[in-house]
Amino acid sequence: MKIFFSIILVALIIYSHVYNFQQKILYISVDSFNLLPGSDESVIVSFGKNENDFHAFAIKKKDIKQGVELVSKSKDNPNFSVFADLEGEALVRSEQAETFAKVKILSVDKQNQRAVFLVEANLLNINTNELNKLDTTKVIVKGEPFLKLM
Repeated sequence: MKIFFSIILVALIIYSHVYNFQQKILYISVDSFNLLPGSDESVIVSFGKNENDFHAFAIKKKDIKQGVELVSKSKDNPNFSVFADLEGEALVRSEQAETFAKVKILSVDKQNQRAVFLVEANLLNINTNELNKLDTTKVIVKGEPFLKLM
């Protein structure tokens, strides 16, 4: 009987982690907006719980190619940006704190209209001056939002 309950408990824990992971990204949006410096077109990819609780990254369209990896320590790479709005708290990269951001493009499939990004960051909360970590997160953009990436 103890083994039975142990198996049930382990199954519930695994289900809980999988369910939480799936619930993590309920909202994905792609907006054509030139947030980055320079004449190259860029887009903003937002992902999270909803349009009021999300992380986002801005990337130049020319950089959206399989294998491209953009990394920034503090704010030393202006070619992309990672930021967030979590429950009304703004999170940004900063030169005054040890922030970090990375966006890697795992794949871009134009035929199936699907792009896969890995995003990771350590951002500064501008209200509390605390660092907030975004663990490596896979962001899949497909269908109509994918078309805005191209």
